[in-house]
Amino acid sequence: MATSIYYIPIDESLGIAKHYFISSDGTFENSIGWGPNGVEYKGKGVELTPEQQKRILDYPQLFGEYNIHRNNCEMFAWYVITGKQYSGQIKDKIHTAIGALAVSLVQPVLTVQSYESYQLKQAIANKLNQDLENAKKEKLKQQQKERDEFWRKRDAGEL
Repeated sequence: MATSIYYIPIDESLGIAKHYFISSDGTFENSIGWGPNGVEYKGKGVELTPEQQKRILDYPQLFGEYNIHRNNCEMFAWYVITGKQYSGQIKDKIHTAIGALAVSLVQPVLTVQSYESYQLKQAIANKLNQDLENAKKEKLKQQQKERDEFWRKRDAGEL
């Protein structure tokens, strides 16, 4: 399957609105999309050209925060694939456009700066969790070493 734009219905909208994403295998499980938390990577990723990869990296700086009416997942997918923003949901369907505009007025989003801060916090948390896991492993190794030494001395009659 070729890398392309796909969509799934958004249950909360009773299927009226759709979530658009980019996938090489046509599944949402292995995709790249755009949402309130910024660029969303799922699964094993997507096969993209270097130009498309650059568009993903540049997107938050060029277009700012996610907004269901002005900067949504469909616009992101079209921009990454073609280099042009487009949303048929907003341009072609008046009821979807009105609903998106209403939601955009109250929808919480992360700005580019707050998303970068969020990513930094996630990186710090991941590093601390990794360090904690490594410390636990080292402690278990040390405890096992002490047990082995105890049993060696006991078997040698040194205790």
